[in-house]
Amino acid sequence: MARLVYNTIMSTQQSASQDIPLPEPSLLTLVTGLAAQAMVSLGIFPNPIDGQTRILLHQGKHFIDTIALLSEKTSGQQTPEETHTFENVLHELSMIYVAAQNEKKNRESE
Repeated sequence: MARLVYNTIMSTQQSASQDIPLPEPSLLTLVTGLAAQAMVSLGIFPNPIDGQTRILLHQGKHFIDTIALLSEKTSGQQTPEETHTFENVLHELSMIYVAAQNEKKNRESE
C-alpha cells in the first residue's frame, strides 16, 4: 500500500504544478488519496507542498475516520478488490497512527 500511496502523493505534487491527466475517479483512487493525506498527516511522507514532515494526529485520525465511514457507507456495494483495499488501508493506517502517537510522545518528553 505504501507504494500506491507514494505514487498518489507524487501524482498530486506533479498535478499541482502541471496540467497532467489524472486517473479515472473510482472508489480506489478516493481511498488511496485519503490514505496518502493520512500518511502525510502522520509523518510518514513529507507534505508535498512545503516538504515538511509533521505529526498531526487530529488530521490523521480525521482521514482514517473518513475512510472508515466511506467503507461503512459503501458496504455491500464494493467489489472484492475494494473491500480488500479498505481492510488493508484501515489496518495499516491504524498501526501507523499508534506509532505516530508514540513518536509524538517521545518527542515531547525529550
